[in-house]
Amino acid sequence: MTQTIELVEWMLDGRAVRIPHDAMLYEKRSQDAPSGNAGAYFWGGVYTYDHELAVPQAWEDKHVELEFEGVMGHSLVLVDDMPVASHAYGYTGFSVDLTNKLTPGTRARISVIADNSDQPNSRWYSGSGLYRPVRLVVQDQDRIVRRGVRVVTERIRPAQIRVTTNVVGEGTPWVRIERAGRAVAGGHGPDVRIGIPHARLWSADAPELYTCHVVLRSPDGTALDEVSVPFGIRTLEWGGSGLRVNGEPVKLRGGCVHHDNGILGAMDLPQASRRKVRILKSWGFNAIRSAHNPLSQSMLDACDELGMYVMDEYADMWYRHKNPHDYADDFEQCHAADLADMVDKDVNHPSVIMYSIGNENAEPHEELGVLTARLLANTVRRLDPTRPVTAGVNATILFAAGLGIDSFNGTEDQAGQDQTANASLAYNTYVAKMGDVMELMAGSWPVGRAVAPFIAELDVAGYNYGTRRYRPDLRRNPERLVFGSETMPYDLVRNWGLVESDPRIVGDFMWTSWDYLGECSLAAWSDDPTPVSKPYPWLCADTGALDLVGDPTGEAALAKTVWEGPTNPLLFVRPADLPKPCKAPWRGTNSVPCWSWRGSEGNQTTVEVYTRAPIAKLYLNGHHKGTKRVQDLHADFRLRYEPGELIAVACTADGLELGRTTLKSTEGPLRLSLSLEGRDEDVAFVRVDVTDSAGTVEGSAYDEVEVRVAGGELLAFGSAAQKSACSYVRGRFPLRYGRGLAVVRVGTGDCSVVAVADGMSAELRLS
Repeated sequence: MTQTIELVEWMLDGRAVRIPHDAMLYEKRSQDAPSGNAGAYFWGGVYTYDHELAVPQAWEDKHVELEFEGVMGHSLVLVDDMPVASHAYGYTGFSVDLTNKLTPGTRARISVIADNSDQPNSRWYSGSGLYRPVRLVVQDQDRIVRRGVRVVTERIRPAQIRVTTNVVGEGTPWVRIERAGRAVAGGHGPDVRIGIPHARLWSADAPELYTCHVVLRSPDGTALDEVSVPFGIRTLEWGGSGLRVNGEPVKLRGGCVHHDNGILGAMDLPQASRRKVRILKSWGFNAIRSAHNPLSQSMLDACDELGMYVMDEYADMWYRHKNPHDYADDFEQCHAADLADMVDKDVNHPSVIMYSIGNENAEPHEELGVLTARLLANTVRRLDPTRPVTAGVNATILFAAGLGIDSFNGTEDQAGQDQTANASLAYNTYVAKMGDVMELMAGSWPVGRAVAPFIAELDVAGYNYGTRRYRPDLRRNPERLVFGSETMPYDLVRNWGLVESDPRIVGDFMWTSWDYLGECSLAAWSDDPTPVSKPYPWLCADTGALDLVGDPTGEAALAKTVWEGPTNPLLFVRPADLPKPCKAPWRGTNSVPCWSWRGSEGNQTTVEVYTRAPIAKLYLNGHHKGTKRVQDLHADFRLRYEPGELIAVACTADGLELGRTTLKSTEGPLRLSLSLEGRDEDVAFVRVDVTDSAGTVEGSAYDEVEVRVAGGELLAFGSAAQKSACSYVRGRFPLRYGRGLAVVRVGTGDCSVVAVADGMSAELRLS
């Protein structure tokens, strides 16, 4: 019978750590860190994790596998100092057969060396070490193999699924289908079709899940092994009539999501994954694109459970470097195994509806690149023919490559360039200067001709900043599906108009739905005039409908208005303490839902009202400040900041009020405020804010706060601050716009959180 043991407690260079663990988050940061701006100025390193394993006598003649969901950096696995496996790509999992490498009745030392010292190797913050779970799987020799159960929906009216089970040795699989703990159907055999009566179908709007429970039985009925696999009953169709889930047309309200969890770094915490998906759904998103690597198991589980479509992406590069030390060196040897791992991981997740084979790859400007695209796409189709294949295609980059222009400069220096410079810098600088010109170029005939061979290898054409390719491509290929795999968030109104205009335009994914570490200042509006690549101690890209800790920006307000159109207007304000910001690309506004900016009286600011109503009115302290016709679902009002009560009113064309929203300024003394945002199992998310006695947050508060935990563990404390030399894991960090977030692992007894700042303190008891 399968026994799964989570290997949680490890030693890292002599100190105890709990897995998953991001070692990079504990590293120093400095201006001369080789990871540079894109890596948030973190240093890489070589990390040795050790786990002492007691091998019981009962494991005699057992099959034992060690499973890693992801190790960041080139990894080497050793048992008692003897190398047993290695792995190159930090975003895919791998398994190590330990069957003949352990001696029952003894103790063994499992060591993992994660080498993430060669920098730069990513165009974003990568994290380091055992950042995803590790487990040991112990089975009899007659067994169901790892990821050996596959469930495919063959039809839904009436519902029928096909369950295939990969078995080693003797035995027959017996299948039981359960919903909410109750058996609803069953069958037996290694390849069995099962009808599901009164099936509840899975979709992002109704994420109904079942469990496929498989028992491997000997001829006399003895249970030899058993496996349980969650799945959803849903079909997927793509073609000239659009993208359909369970026969119904679906439009993807999407955003790109990096693998990091903000202040937690790359630590793959299931509770953080669920929180992220839950918040994204609350702002209208129904789809995410993993940028630019396979999504973690915990994120897929969250998308299944809460309802979110997923476009899972393989890699950022193929055989051409975007950075001197990236995956391109390992691509040829590793792509088959890495693609297989991605598909094996995804195949039973109903949330996964598309596979992407790459992002902004310039290789297909040449024949070898087109052949590579064909190889990757056909590999994925062979592994899983039930989902379409796509890619994030930047037509302008591909066209430029054909002219000999390298947009990423990731190869060896040929022009005296600094080889430690991260490749994002060249591309981001180009976009900052070119802006909409790139979009215009994408729609041109020469670019279309250059990109056509690559697109022909895909089932669905995904375009990065190439919406002008939609119409010409659809005219030439009536059965083609297209979508925006990466777009500017401020273009959403126009882009969504395109999506709604044609069933073959199936969605839009903004860059980004959630801010991330690295590519510092990509979209920042700040007082720093340094273009695009701002210096240490900058931390994050400062892009995203949601900021680094999940608070909304004006981009989220626009998205929710486009997709859902709430009755009450959404009221956001550009920070009054930054009246003349230096603006970066990828962001159309830096507004937040706040009207409290002490010390900024008289400063010019912009108030943004998001609504589907035709008319918006604005009132400040009872005085009418203006009436505007709403254009592109928002109206902007310029006025000077003064404290008080700000009211936005949405009206019909003849002045009938439809809804209103109010923001207030803080009054009286300010204080630190701790509040429980939510608790998921043993992890609590605690808001750390500066407020008045009524709970109104003061936007101008950038206090440095110290957080301590008694009876638990502080996993991280930080904010969406653009830059700071403080660490998320040391318990001291500045707030941004008066807000911060602490992530706490709650102990079994009494647990409390204490926050202290200059002249202020607060305490919150969690148990």
